[in-house]
Amino acid sequence: MLPFDNRPWAKALARTVIALSIIAAAVATYYCYETDQLHISEVAIIGLLLLTILPPNFAIALRKTGESGEPSEPSTLGQQAHLRIR
Repeated sequence: MLPFDNRPWAKALARTVIALSIIAAAVATYYCYETDQLHISEVAIIGLLLLTILPPNFAIALRKTGESGEPSEPSTLGQQAHLRIR
């Protein structure tokens, strides 16, 4: 799914990212509310940020051990993986 999501520390990191993202969104929303700047655009921005951060981390945090089968290789961006000879 994501590079290095099969590492032993991936689940703990995903849980940490989820918790910190929710806390940061709540603090940002409260700050905007207190300074009377909380409008629909700010709510939409915070929602979109959470929508991009949370789903991949939920997928990693909730995956059962061994569900991915064989461990995936690290990302091969910029390489022609299909032309490599093994």
